Amino acid sequence: MKTIIINGSPKGEGGNTHIFASHFIKGMGMSCEMRCIVKEDYRSLAEEIENFDSVVFIMPLYVHAMPGIVMKLLEHMKTLELGNRSMGFIIQSGFTEPAQSRFAKRYFEQVSNRLKYNYLGTVIKGGAAGTYLMPDNMNKKLFTALEELGSYYNKTGQFSEKVIGGFEKNYQMSKRAAMFQQFLNKTGLGNMFWNSMLKKHNAFDRRFDKPFSRTIKGS
Repeated sequence: MKTIIINGSPKGEGGNTHIFASHFIKGMGMSCEMRCIVKEDYRSLAEEIENFDSVVFIMPLYVHAMPGIVMKLLEHMKTLELGNRSMGFIIQSGFTEPAQSRFAKRYFEQVSNRLKYNYLGTVIKGGAAGTYLMPDNMNKKLFTALEELGSYYNKTGQFSEKVIGGFEKNYQMSKRAAMFQQFLNKTGLGNMFWNSMLKKHNAFDRRFDKPFSRTIKGS
């Protein structure tokens, strides 16, 4: 099975998406081609994808939406004459709730069907914003799950429902959990990690700055 991994992050190899892709490939236990959309010509890459049996898109989610570079590539892909190839998606985001990715997930299933690819599914991992900042031992569970997903994919050509279900275990916060999160945020306990990073980079005192805001006359 000839697979191409598409890194859909605007950061290319410099962010969490590259880490996710690396561990998925490690689990596959075989070499495969990985390309960063941000470094490619959309039309050329869309044509090259047609030479592979399967394509796996891995990307961040920004405010309920996929990166524009991913949509642009998908819009350049042609509908297959024979639906014997597969397409899957892996989303990572800073949102705690995987439910934040539900609209993107619906779109990915629809676009797979429109392009006549077999839809492998969409893996959603929330709360992943600090992955690249944390030491590997704090990400051990995440990395193990991604490698299990890659291994299952290599053996079956499918995404593991077990891994997908594990990532979506807390699909949406309960009312009690949301209230507890609000309490942690108000007391500062929920932001301890991020506050430590701000202090490390001498930015803690400017954490409420709004550099892009401006006062509109007459408002």
